[in-house]
Amino acid sequence: MPPNTNRTYDSLLKYLAQGATNETQLVTAIYFWMRLQDYASPSLDPEKADDTPRGYMKRIKEDKGDRTDFFTILCRRAGIPCRIISGIGKDDDYSIGGPERDMTTRWCAVFADDEWRLVHVEWALRWSRDPNQNVTQSRIWEFYFFTDPDEFSTICLPDDFRWQLLNQAYSRKEFLNLPHFRPPFFQLDSTLLSPKAGSVVTHNGRQDVELGFPKHRMETIQLGFKLDYKQPTNKETQEGSTFPSNLKKYVFVNKKPSRFLFELVFPVPGRYLFDVYVVMDDDEKTTTGSTNESEAVHRLCQIRIHSDREFTEETLPEPLPDTPAVGWGPGPACRRLGLVPLSDFEGVIYIKPGERRDIRFRMLRNIDVQSQLMHNYLPIYELVEQVESIVTEDELCLRTQIPEEGQYALKVFSREAGSKEFHLACVYLLRQRERTRLPEKHRDKMLRTRLQHHISSNTSQRELEDALEMFTCYNVPDQGERKRAALKLKHYWDVKRELHVAVKGRNVRVLGRALERAHQSMFEAELQEDIHRTAAMLESLEKRKGYMHPIARMDPQTMLEIRNFTRPPRIVHDVMMSTYLLLGEQREDVQDWEQIQWLMGRQGAMSLQKRILCRRPEDVTLVLAEDASAVMDHYSLEKTREVANGISAFYKWNKQFIREVQRKEMSEKEMQENSQELTQELSDHDTYKDADTTIPGSRATNDWKPIVVVGRGPSPGSKAHIVKPEMESNAENKDSEQTVTITTDLTEPNDEQNSHPFGVNSDTSKVPEIAQKKFIFSAMKPKVSPSPSPVSYAGWKPENIGT
Repeated sequence: MPPNTNRTYDSLLKYLAQGATNETQLVTAIYFWMRLQDYASPSLDPEKADDTPRGYMKRIKEDKGDRTDFFTILCRRAGIPCRIISGIGKDDDYSIGGPERDMTTRWCAVFADDEWRLVHVEWALRWSRDPNQNVTQSRIWEFYFFTDPDEFSTICLPDDFRWQLLNQAYSRKEFLNLPHFRPPFFQLDSTLLSPKAGSVVTHNGRQDVELGFPKHRMETIQLGFKLDYKQPTNKETQEGSTFPSNLKKYVFVNKKPSRFLFELVFPVPGRYLFDVYVVMDDDEKTTTGSTNESEAVHRLCQIRIHSDREFTEETLPEPLPDTPAVGWGPGPACRRLGLVPLSDFEGVIYIKPGERRDIRFRMLRNIDVQSQLMHNYLPIYELVEQVESIVTEDELCLRTQIPEEGQYALKVFSREAGSKEFHLACVYLLRQRERTRLPEKHRDKMLRTRLQHHISSNTSQRELEDALEMFTCYNVPDQGERKRAALKLKHYWDVKRELHVAVKGRNVRVLGRALERAHQSMFEAELQEDIHRTAAMLESLEKRKGYMHPIARMDPQTMLEIRNFTRPPRIVHDVMMSTYLLLGEQREDVQDWEQIQWLMGRQGAMSLQKRILCRRPEDVTLVLAEDASAVMDHYSLEKTREVANGISAFYKWNKQFIREVQRKEMSEKEMQENSQELTQELSDHDTYKDADTTIPGSRATNDWKPIVVVGRGPSPGSKAHIVKPEMESNAENKDSEQTVTITTDLTEPNDEQNSHPFGVNSDTSKVPEIAQKKFIFSAMKPKVSPSPSPVSYAGWKPENIGT
């Protein structure tokens, strides 16, 4: 930055706005500039003027201001609406059940590019001291900048629920009962499968916690945990007479194909806090901004568990024999040290005393391997003969057995050939199957019957996978069920899912490949319904291909020629107007050619070609299609070819699309008439005289209820958002012309001054004209004069901001 650029707001914002093509880029530039500033610099001390960027930075240094207010000032002076939101939040130091008075916080909502975006400035600009350089540096948490409201609402709760920007807002009770999620939880695409609540109660002294991850991350992350005992329930446990010395030995982490399962045992009754941490491989450190070894460990989530089960010495479960640092089962360390599992991929192996099991690995290179069996009470030298290592070329087989019931840890060590030091590569937990009430032969029969049922029926893929997993874990003698289950998963459920994805994606090539694979499947007869649906979609897309092709391959120069018309022929205006009506634009928004030019100039997902390619007849009503048809009914395809290149392509697309909408409506009408005939037949029968004859999809006029939509738009609280169904289109038209005045006072207004959560002030006479900024909330660009400069001065002064 050139010297003295940050001496005034105008010069600073002009510099930051260079190259910015939209409001989002300008807000991002402001954020990055704030991130790089040293607010404790001695050079700020001589500053005297408050109404400058450096002057307010001096106020921050003196604890008379904060970065949230500073960010709001910069955005507002740049002409971007920004509002400070107050509420409660779950910071790094928060623990479930903590006092709410310690949770108060503030953040910002920025209205950039027609959308409210959330920024927690203080948490996005965290500070830490570098022990090597002894200077203050910024520790970046990009998660808190433009955070997705679905994720932000689990961490921060505004005092006004509408600022959650969600259709289904959380109540205060629901928010406090959520698990304590941290940013890496969302950055790693995690899912908490169970439990769903942040505080749970268990009566049997056990609790399972299950986290899911995408399969491509399972090979690169390793999970850790911390179990803390917080509150005893009786005098004996409080004195510590029966409290175990190591709680880690009561938590087993089992790694499955796409999830981690934590099996927790609570040896004494009371309240526990359970934290899950992630230990990332080198490839994953950049996902959460980690740059050194200490930052490779992050907390994912926290859950509070209350256990009221009091175990005796006889009923207390046996603790784990070890707490390995590399985790249970083959993880990232196993592959790094040259071993790839071939037989057992989870952390637990079920085995009976005296039963032999072969655990096989592939050796990626020339390495030496050593194994060791551990038990809580049996000495290691008595277990040496229980494990036999067999090496053949590039494969390792560990033939293992256990002498008696209990839990054993099988450790596998590896070292490079010629090296002196072994490293722990993998640890398995060996234990016998849990006892059940049924005799073993009955249990095997039950598991076999369950698996056969899911193989022969089309229940669900997840149920078949679970049945196969239980069948395998309990070592039920195989009579061909495993092979049939594998074929069912591969040739039925995989094909069924591929057909569903193809229909949803609407791609001709993908649909063709999916149909070809379905016809080759041995389950073709059972997939007939999905095949017919996919074939119908392919046929529909093939019909549209003829008139879609010119638009999909249209030269950008041809599109530019149409857009560059200053006074286009009426036929050009009407054809493009009809096109945008079919794409969902309001009629009043496409009456003027300048508005159509602006729409044609949009890029990315909102470009004209992309919108046409993604538009489906199911998205358009018959009334809208007839309205678009009436605009160009008096023209012909020959006339469009005479006027301008490309107009005939749009005309052809409009006509064909309207015909498809009409065919769709006719098909739905026939189905409705058939339904009415069936209903009439049923009503004529004596048995069904009292039956409900309401046609599915119809709505009685006297049962109308207001539809309240609270979304991410700029004005959800306005009256235009509470409408009757038949008046929705008119209400949207009114809402598109709504003009709202946004006040510039950073302090929270009282109820008498302003009760609107999005800054609408009904009384503008008390606000200076220079401190008002008007926006037209519409999908269209305002018709009036050009928008003000990004650095327009709006008159906000630091002395008007509360500390």
